[in-house]
Amino acid sequence: MTLPDQQLICTRPFDWFEIHPDGSVFLCCPAWLRRPVGNLLNASIDDIWNGPRAQEVRKSILNGSFHFCNARRCPKRAGPRDPVQTLRDVEDDPVRRAIRAGRAQLDYPPRQLNLCFDRHCNLACPSCRPRVWRPSPAELETRERILDIVTSDLLPGASGISLSGQGDPFASPAYFSLLQQLTPKAFPRLRSLRLHSNGQLFSRQTWERLPGIHRLLSEIEISLDAATEATYRRNRPGGKLARVLTNLEFLKKLPVRRVLSMVVQQNNWREIPQFLDLARCYDAEAYLAPLVNWGTFPRIEYRQRAVHHPEHPEHADFAALLWQVRNQPQLMETVLLPQR
Repeated sequence: MTLPDQQLICTRPFDWFEIHPDGSVFLCCPAWLRRPVGNLLNASIDDIWNGPRAQEVRKSILNGSFHFCNARRCPKRAGPRDPVQTLRDVEDDPVRRAIRAGRAQLDYPPRQLNLCFDRHCNLACPSCRPRVWRPSPAELETRERILDIVTSDLLPGASGISLSGQGDPFASPAYFSLLQQLTPKAFPRLRSLRLHSNGQLFSRQTWERLPGIHRLLSEIEISLDAATEATYRRNRPGGKLARVLTNLEFLKKLPVRRVLSMVVQQNNWREIPQFLDLARCYDAEAYLAPLVNWGTFPRIEYRQRAVHHPEHPEHADFAALLWQVRNQPQLMETVLLPQR
């Protein structure tokens, strides 16, 4: 089978390796593709990367069904945009060759590592966790086992790395230690680094402590979930918006892509225009994400917060606001944008 250049595909299952705290591995964000393909603690990397589950997911991309994907939640499908694109637009040669040849079994290692295996964070945001995470001895041991596999077996073959889908890269001792090791000499194949942080600790001083990542850093995402101090205190307990904005003044000077993100909910959707103004001020793109219940909310509270659901009493006004700002240049594609 040879795929035509105009076929719409997603490259994620062909390059992405996302690792969670229990060792589970996903080929995309589990909010968009819920099925794990293995566990790093009880299977080899190749048995996971080329195992039957991974191959089934890739076949669903090759045949165009996207059978395992949640199209309603995936913001990439709303675009489309990288990694959802036509085959002719895929830039990574090994990935493009594999997809064009219709191969579900891959002859190269995971190329993009998304590290989500440490929950350490300096904040306890309600949309993510009910309280500050304090690891047990067993959890610390598991974290160290995963970190060892990442540094010894996965990073040498990777071209890109992202952190963190859980925790904060500057609050986590494991992630910070890893960042200190990311030098061109240690990992010559590594070409890009993407950082996702709440921004409280991402200061000029922190940047100066990490000289090895200066050439690697390609993208920074700072999650705010607010545009005013009062709302920030509700959605980021213990954090200070003023501190993040000070750090953003510094980050604005770095030659990298910047993204400000907001998990949209009942208490912050009216601040979307101000949030877009913040993105413009800091030369950043703005990403609006739907609130997902990761088990942190009782069902009733989640329904009260989830303004993106059509049955929410404020949904019509929320949808009207999104329609008004839809053409703002800094606004990224989002599944929240209503259809008319």
